Amino acid sequence: MEYDEFKLGDGTVLKSYIREDLSYKCDSHRLRPGIIVLPGGGYEYLSPRESEPIVLEFLSRGYNLFVVEYAVTKEEIKNKEPEKEVAEAISFIRKNKDRFRVKEDNLALMGFSAGGHAALSLGVHWEKYGESSRPDALVLSYPVVTMGEWTHEGSRDNLTRGEKERIEYFSLENHVTASIPPTFVWHTTEDKSVPPMNTIMLLEALEKAGAYYEYHIFTKGKHGLSTCRKDVGSPEKRAENWMDLADSWLSELFSFQM
Repeated sequence: MEYDEFKLGDGTVLKSYIREDLSYKCDSHRLRPGIIVLPGGGYEYLSPRESEPIVLEFLSRGYNLFVVEYAVTKEEIKNKEPEKEVAEAISFIRKNKDRFRVKEDNLALMGFSAGGHAALSLGVHWEKYGESSRPDALVLSYPVVTMGEWTHEGSRDNLTRGEKERIEYFSLENHVTASIPPTFVWHTTEDKSVPPMNTIMLLEALEKAGAYYEYHIFTKGKHGLSTCRKDVGSPEKRAENWMDLADSWLSELFSFQM
């Protein structure tokens, strides 16, 4: 595995984790789908539990991985917009597709909690940045969706600073159209930090828009499950299936087999 770090135009750090080039054995695996991970943390910090453990899991499933260290805290977000940072990261990866050995039309955003909000935000607003910044798929884990009644208050405060226009812009359930990339979303009914109504509101919007989507709502599990395993402190055997389900969904979508 090749690891590297890059600083994008506004100082955003992009980390890359690229599998060994095995084209001398199997040319069809020289270029792989890429997954761009956006950890959660309520736009206050970036959770390490939703970074490296996810990277290692999906590297083992045949993908090339990236992590975007987008802006967090009110002060940082005043100067850098997470949505824009993610757009720039996707564009950068596409421009350097040969270096990263990724298929330029097989790039998925995988976001957790507030990172799920950042992923979905670009998913509904990508046209603002152009085709080169459009994700080819969204994988959303217990995402923050709304800035309204069912929001995660810390995420709303850090991202919108209570400004009416930003609250409206980042209430993403109101901005879903048919142009949203294919979307996979999962949540748990026991989540008290980001209520499952966030996902339910998103599902209603996806259905109304005629979007391509898949969802799974598990009964048990607190917020921030990550891989749902002991090594991240959140063992939940049934919810752990989200990784197999997401992998299967992406493999079908991207016509990719390990």
